[in-house]
Amino acid sequence: MKFTLATITLGLAALPELAFAAGGFASTCDWYWMERNFLVGNCRKKDGTYMRTRQDMNLCVKNDGGSLTPRDNGHAFDSCSVVGKSGTSVIQAWCSSSEIMSPTDLDLNTFVENRDGYMWCFNHRSAPYSG
Repeated sequence: MKFTLATITLGLAALPELAFAAGGFASTCDWYWMERNFLVGNCRKKDGTYMRTRQDMNLCVKNDGGSLTPRDNGHAFDSCSVVGKSGTSVIQAWCSSSEIMSPTDLDLNTFVENRDGYMWCFNHRSAPYSG
């Protein structure tokens, strides 16, 4: 019985975090954009205020044969150049594969999350940004 009560208590304590589950940052950030390899966003905190931070996407994305893929410490932007954001959470880039450049895109909303105003990917937290 103690295990069950402890489990329920722990589960209830985690409820505020569920609003900021893995991925889905775009629903709690009122605007965001790419600056070179950085995702900059103005994201809602638990208290309802907003905070601007930036996340180095080299820590979150890999160039996998000319395609962007989510990957911890992937360093995609050593061989890819962001050319735009499609008006959604999808970024567009050109990435090198062997000796050719390939167009590719990636929906950041599938793996970047908002935790109390900070954007997270894998175990990397964004840093406050005033630029």
